[in-house]
Amino acid sequence: MLSVLVALHLLRKTGGSAVLKASSLLLGFLTSILLARTLGPDEFGRYVFAFSVISLAALPVGTALNQFIMRESARAFAFDSPALIKGLIKRSYVWVSSIGLLVCGSLWWWASASSNDTALMWGLPIIPLMAFVALRTELLRGAGLILQSQWPDMILRPLSFVILTCGLMVTNALTAATALVAYGAALVITLITIVRLFRSGIATEKYRETQAEFDDRRWLSSMPWFMAISAIGAGSTLSGAIILGLLGTDVSQVAAFQLGLSFSALVGLPLVIVNLVVGPQITQWWEAGDREACVALLSQMTRLATGVSVVGGAVVLYMPEIILGVFYGGAYEYGVRTLQVLVISQMLNVAFGPVGLALTLSGFERQAFSGQLAGLLVSVSITVMLVGKWGALGAAVGAFAGLLVWNIWMAFQVRGLWGGPFLFLLSGVGRDR
Repeated sequence: MLSVLVALHLLRKTGGSAVLKASSLLLGFLTSILLARTLGPDEFGRYVFAFSVISLAALPVGTALNQFIMRESARAFAFDSPALIKGLIKRSYVWVSSIGLLVCGSLWWWASASSNDTALMWGLPIIPLMAFVALRTELLRGAGLILQSQWPDMILRPLSFVILTCGLMVTNALTAATALVAYGAALVITLITIVRLFRSGIATEKYRETQAEFDDRRWLSSMPWFMAISAIGAGSTLSGAIILGLLGTDVSQVAAFQLGLSFSALVGLPLVIVNLVVGPQITQWWEAGDREACVALLSQMTRLATGVSVVGGAVVLYMPEIILGVFYGGAYEYGVRTLQVLVISQMLNVAFGPVGLALTLSGFERQAFSGQLAGLLVSVSITVMLVGKWGALGAAVGAFAGLLVWNIWMAFQVRGLWGGPFLFLLSGVGRDR
């Protein structure tokens, strides 16, 4: 069948990117183990809360602009316009510097007024660094330098963080605050590397000699939409830990929720790889009007991803106490139910397939955004209602409900707009050529 052959071809073609993504998740998983075991539930919970607040604050500063920068960078390179690239960089730096100063100042005031915990204050430099790394990465990606754009942030950053964290552990200096400082140092290393890659691969003599050109009207008209889509997706991930930190009375519950997220992300990895692999081919077939081929490929890839996810998820569900004890230590066994709920949510997420990607690649971004927003509202509402009584389990239930609403919404949209199946997993549509 064509869909099987195409799936195998795409997996081979994008194998490098898939390996980088998988390696990045595994390095992040290793880091969470090191921090959880060394810091203990309370201190690790403080680290997670501070890092979640910082990550959320970095969205308006620049990390939510990643897709916008990639698109505008690709457009400038398609027009062979280094002047637009220069203008985009200059405008981005002005945005990050001004908004970053405002956000960091506001967080400094809030942290100093509401808490004696200094971890968040030590981590504030991470906010602009995250933004600069994201923007520079997307400039390389827009230029078509896919692997060059990915390895610094996916491999170098987490690997540097692991090394620095181990150094702090050896010297008995690892705390929530010093861990955040180490993460900032890892971002500095990553940013220097990305800038060097940019100068060697893109900053040609023509680029250096050209004057910056600004397309402010176009940029300002499209930037908010891209920011909103990215912010909703990231907010769905970060909201649980932040709500737990703000409304909960036990900071160790934040740690339990984060560990559940880290482990369940491995169960959801097959869908991440599918999204990475099928995008260009789906776009090509959709533009050619071949919906049947799109459905056949997505169905095949969803079945493959679901099979892998179910096997991994079943192991976790069968022996959660052993897994938490082996990887994180016996101090975290109170997070068993949280881990199980988050793993089930990821298994269902994979089973629905790349419904969000299918909508965005076929020109239905607004419908995808509506589904993401509905899921976020449901997730936040349920989390707020349950964390006071259930702690991390309540946040996990909220995340599960939001993800379920998100997927059902988008699956109905795919069925209505594509005329395809409600579930790619159960689709019997095939194609022989």
